[in-house]
Amino acid sequence: MSSTLVHQRSLSIRPSNGMIAYLQLPLQSILLGHAQIFDQIRGVQSYEFDSVRSAYISLEPWMTKARVQEVYQALRHTYGAYIRFGAAEQKTTARAAALYRGSPHCTIVTAAMTEEFLAQLPIRLLPGLGERTTRYLEKHGVTTFAAFRDVSHQTLRDWFGVSGLILQQFSRGIDPRPVEQRQRFALA
Repeated sequence: MSSTLVHQRSLSIRPSNGMIAYLQLPLQSILLGHAQIFDQIRGVQSYEFDSVRSAYISLEPWMTKARVQEVYQALRHTYGAYIRFGAAEQKTTARAAALYRGSPHCTIVTAAMTEEFLAQLPIRLLPGLGERTTRYLEKHGVTTFAAFRDVSHQTLRDWFGVSGLILQQFSRGIDPRPVEQRQRFALA
């Protein structure tokens, strides 16, 4: 396997104003080693593997919702009907859009929809929270992104330190992390 987990289409890496998509394949599928499809789809700027069966995909700024839907259809044609796909302006919302329903789907969340979309989601979809932390939050009545937004800064600092404030920004749809090269998982 190549040590490069991100592919950039150009030599100059610049911040994208385009959408970020999140793709998750079914349990028995493996994305690693088969990602050349991303190089063949028009509008894909770069990609980052999140696990052996999921990836973030940075899309070109000119992509419309209809073009993002075409990317989904191309991925569905390649990987099958059971993929989960979400697209938004930043990573947290794209991942949540892909994972919030158990069934295969495509959800595109525009900037205008982000806050309302995230508010309803269960806290377990907030990146960086494990099962134990999720249970702790639920025990304290924090069951949705909206409830997490309402927790005071001091309480978040007491519970999680500075990381709590970063997670609260994610729950609001503020996530400046770009699609970039880094090892997000370990291969056994």
